[in-house]
Amino acid sequence: MPYPNIIRAAVVGLGRAGWNLHFQPLLKHGGFKIVAVADPVADRCQEAVNLTGCQQFNSIENLLKSTDAELVVVATPSSTHYSDTIQVLQSGRHCVTEKPMSLAADEAANLVTLSRQTGKRLFIHHAHLHKAEFQHLRETIKSGLLGRLYHLRTFWGNYARRWDWQTLKKNGGGQLNNTCPHTLSVVLPLLGAPVKSIYADLRNIKDAGDAEDHVHLVMKAGNGVTADVVVTSAAVADIPKWTLCGEYGTLTSDGKKSILRYYNPAEVPPLSVLDAAAPNRKYLKEALPWQEKQIDIPPSTIASFHENIHDVLTGKAEQIVTPESAAEVVRVSEMARLAAS
Repeated sequence: MPYPNIIRAAVVGLGRAGWNLHFQPLLKHGGFKIVAVADPVADRCQEAVNLTGCQQFNSIENLLKSTDAELVVVATPSSTHYSDTIQVLQSGRHCVTEKPMSLAADEAANLVTLSRQTGKRLFIHHAHLHKAEFQHLRETIKSGLLGRLYHLRTFWGNYARRWDWQTLKKNGGGQLNNTCPHTLSVVLPLLGAPVKSIYADLRNIKDAGDAEDHVHLVMKAGNGVTADVVVTSAAVADIPKWTLCGEYGTLTSDGKKSILRYYNPAEVPPLSVLDAAAPNRKYLKEALPWQEKQIDIPPSTIASFHENIHDVLTGKAEQIVTPESAAEVVRVSEMARLAAS
């Protein structure tokens, strides 16, 4: 359907993320008009011009001096997200920043403050919060079927060798800055309280650069809930993507289908401690009334990332991924980096 309010947008960085994850969705959306692009590779800019007739620039500085864009996407290398986002917000424009929003917790906090001070929206591309998988896990916890959550495990793994710029620490590369922000953006709100302590193992197993391709985190939140997180491109393993452990049962899921095994505590008698010799020298045990549900995770019921941007900027909706939640991902990532050093 036609949109009465068209938002003028610019995209800085036309690599894999800028082109596939932002330029193309904005182009197809219908509520945005791409008026400018910037990339040091001229052929990339020309391809965008051929599709949209937009202006082209070789740097973010030149783009911001000349464009009338209301919204600017920062899809540059991770090491420049912070400085590029500052430039966009200070120029008086709303900003979409690829994850991670910065490489340091104090920088992330500065961006949150600057967004408030300028009155300009800051959107961080934590698109997994818009997906059905996250909604399903969150609603399962809220339903109470599993009882109080005390532990979760997640495994995001495959095996693939890399030798691109994201394998170098100097570029802000590595799994902790590449895939982990997506993982943590989902895990942290499921915990129900901020992370207070963390164990981290960051290793380079097989990639060409010096950045980690394997991340193992064990976290404990302020409410006592623990999380075991593995994000790796160095493992071929048939492991459930998600395991949620509650006091009355467990969920396992591959991200598309879930199995819930649980019991209703109202159907069992209360326990009291037997502080005496066990009858017949055997372990005490009981037959619990276990129930099992198999669930096909239904499609997402909320707007996509770019749809939400349009809705927010036209006053139709609240922001789903807040700058504060993205800054918390950076804070925990920094904790992990320090713990592993």
